[in-house]
Amino acid sequence: MDGYRATILTSILAAIVLCAAPAPAADYYEGKTIRVLVSSSPGGGTDATARLVSRFLPKFIPGNPKTIVQNMPGGGGTVVNNYYTRRAKPDGLTLLQDSSSALSTYVRGGKRVKFNPRTYSYVGSIMRGGSILMVRKDARKRLTDAKAKPVVVGDSDGIRTWVAMTVWGAKYLGWNNRWIFGYAGTGEMVLALRQGEIEMWGTGNAKLIRDLQKDGVVDPLVLLTDKRRRDFPDIPTFQELMGDKRPSGVAWQAFKVWAGPSDVDKFLHAPKGTPDNVMNVLHGAWGKMVDDPEFKVQATKFFGEAWRTRAGPATAKLVLEVTNASQEVKDFLFNIRKEHGLPTGKKKK
Repeated sequence: MDGYRATILTSILAAIVLCAAPAPAADYYEGKTIRVLVSSSPGGGTDATARLVSRFLPKFIPGNPKTIVQNMPGGGGTVVNNYYTRRAKPDGLTLLQDSSSALSTYVRGGKRVKFNPRTYSYVGSIMRGGSILMVRKDARKRLTDAKAKPVVVGDSDGIRTWVAMTVWGAKYLGWNNRWIFGYAGTGEMVLALRQGEIEMWGTGNAKLIRDLQKDGVVDPLVLLTDKRRRDFPDIPTFQELMGDKRPSGVAWQAFKVWAGPSDVDKFLHAPKGTPDNVMNVLHGAWGKMVDDPEFKVQATKFFGEAWRTRAGPATAKLVLEVTNASQEVKDFLFNIRKEHGLPTGKKKK
């Protein structure tokens, strides 16, 4: 009798577990829509990544859900990440196409930062090969002439990863810069660069760089990675450009913390607490997507020849690495931004 009761009890417990378990993946996504939030305005690299991924990823998710893309720019990723942290349910139906700017914003800190990228569930990331800093041809000679009119660096918020090169260039290479920010997005900054309103700007978007080169507007100057891009092999890395003027110790650690998120570049994630079975479906779909021949063709069209991908778990690990900084490094970042009139946020403790 005891054995019979034990068998019945085991069956009941198994039934309870089965009822509580999430629905099978095919049933779960069938007939549903995934909303992909974007941390930037339309027209930039993050937006292009979101639209490419939202086009191909559903093909490999059982149930083939629909996708909608919603741009929510502002504050170097603060606006969308704060909203996402407060409102997005961990159900796999709301994803965020994010960028390295949000990681830099998190490290910089401040009372407006209400999100923690170290807690997200990462689907995967796309790296375009590193941002290239460009200078207008008619302004290049002024860059190293302290007596000349400063070269104007333009940005949306003054905290993007490539901006670090302009700050360290000013401090250690004697660049003659000044910074203005407040542009709504990439389209506005490209227009400002073409019109001469700004004279220095950076992006990892190969097509934009090629177009500006072709029209004779800019000279590509330097690259924000440790290795040269194979599609722009003649452009030196920032480390190469600095040579023996490169600082050591805390000063260089601070540069790597500011610039480091560029190694993550464009990444897709789900909210904290998204169930493992849902993340397994998304990870599997990501792996199939990046191997899809048509996706590769379109990615090369969007990003150039240097793009590559990283799986979700590897992306999560890298995010932890690039958002980890000592108090000494955080203080250095605060002070160097203040020195050059850039947003400082609040000293992170």
